[in-house]
Amino acid sequence: MTAWTWDPELAGTLAARFQGWTDCNCEGDMATLPSYLHSDFLYVSVFGTRYDKTGYLELAGSLVDGAFYEIHRTSARRLGDIAELDGEYFTHSVTADGHDLTAHTRFTATWVLEEGEWVCLTHHGTLYEPDPATAARLEARLRALQERR
Repeated sequence: MTAWTWDPELAGTLAARFQGWTDCNCEGDMATLPSYLHSDFLYVSVFGTRYDKTGYLELAGSLVDGAFYEIHRTSARRLGDIAELDGEYFTHSVTADGHDLTAHTRFTATWVLEEGEWVCLTHHGTLYEPDPATAARLEARLRALQERR
């Protein structure tokens, strides 16, 4: 059996794809967002809610203005046309019905290469407490964004 290989370059590629996906969430770009997600996409939130692709697109489409994500500390490993990206991100996001999704998240996501493009098949997030320096930096960024509004 072939072994998984850690691939720092792929980590950058997949982190950029994930950033593109989260940018769609923040900008309300629901026309582009599906291109980042596999047709059989499955998302498990830090709150334990499970979404298929349609459900996730509905959730993302319900975010109010002011959402942001910051992705950091990513790594990736690959086996052929399958890759796993893991890392951390902070999101500040609220749905139109007032559900606050703000969280420090540690995640693992499975990506597959289809027709030359990486698409996310599964994404699972877990709440975690970041180190104090990261927490302070992200809180300062959130305050600065809120002050601009």
